[in-house]
Amino acid sequence: MQETVALMQTDMAFMVTHTAVLVHSNRPELRMLVNTLRGQIIPRGECRFTDGSTIELQDIGMPQPKVLTMTVQEVMARVWEVARNLGLELEI
Repeated sequence: MQETVALMQTDMAFMVTHTAVLVHSNRPELRMLVNTLRGQIIPRGECRFTDGSTIELQDIGMPQPKVLTMTVQEVMARVWEVARNLGLELEI
């Protein structure tokens, strides 16, 4: 019983301090879901590439189990790395 309560307290502490960010895209290679610390600024709006591909970040409010934890800067770096490897360029 004490073990169960301790595990629940650990989970609750994580839920209070973290959220999940979902990267939406019409390209499957750019989609991802990560947990991140609450309080970070999540870029708003849709970003479009010259081939018509898009990305948009959404804070879904609750961290998800068995998902990597990253900063928003790390998420964006990963998105840009994948986009660059796909030969995508931002639409200006």
